[in-house]
Amino acid sequence: MYNLFINERKWFFMEDFFKANSPAMRFLTTVFNLIAVNILFLITSLPIITIGAAFTGLMKVIFEILEGEEIFLFRDFFRAYISNFLKGTAFWVPYMLLWAFLGYDIFLVWSRLEGTSFWMMIPPILFLLLISSVAVYMLPLLSLFKDSFKTLLKNALFLAIGNLPTTIMILILHSVIIAILLKFDSFSVILGSLLFFIGISLIALFDAVFIRRTLYKAGFISLEKGTKNAPEGTDDGSVSDASEDDIAEEN
Repeated sequence: MYNLFINERKWFFMEDFFKANSPAMRFLTTVFNLIAVNILFLITSLPIITIGAAFTGLMKVIFEILEGEEIFLFRDFFRAYISNFLKGTAFWVPYMLLWAFLGYDIFLVWSRLEGTSFWMMIPPILFLLLISSVAVYMLPLLSLFKDSFKTLLKNALFLAIGNLPTTIMILILHSVIIAILLKFDSFSVILGSLLFFIGISLIALFDAVFIRRTLYKAGFISLEKGTKNAPEGTDDGSVSDASEDDIAEEN
């Protein structure tokens, strides 16, 4: 009888484990989605110039994970990727070129000049921090809202400056990861392998937790499931607070 009781408990435990709404299955589904969207992001980023659009697809899925929404991974990713391709590319390409130019300028000053000439690094460093801070919010905003490019850029700048602790924390995290990768030692190889497998989506998930809280504090979204508010300060007539899924449902 005791063995029968133990076997019945094991059976009920396994039955609960494999239920679709069980904590274990929800966790495994989230891990699968993170791995899958990580691979989709890498594949669609291969031309490099498409990283901006690919990042909007990544953040679209990440925000859906945080909201606990039902996820149709390929549809949601590529819908965001295609609809935001022009705006994402229009932001990413100049951002990438500015980063390369300013980074090279800082490198030249650091490696070639001495003494009082180091003050020359301050302007490019500050400008690099500014555009990086805007990028922290610009691409997530693209994945959530259908506003004009000018409106999104203005809101990204507002969020970056108005939430400096969050902005600095995210920039420090990204900088540490880049510094480790550039060391080219055994640990950087391990980290690179992790990024290839699931790491990029995990970093995006970490960022999204704080960006979502920042958007809520600024009144851009409500933390109630599936609710978005119109961004404040967008008075150019181009604001649309509907998400891509909302637009699709209306059509």
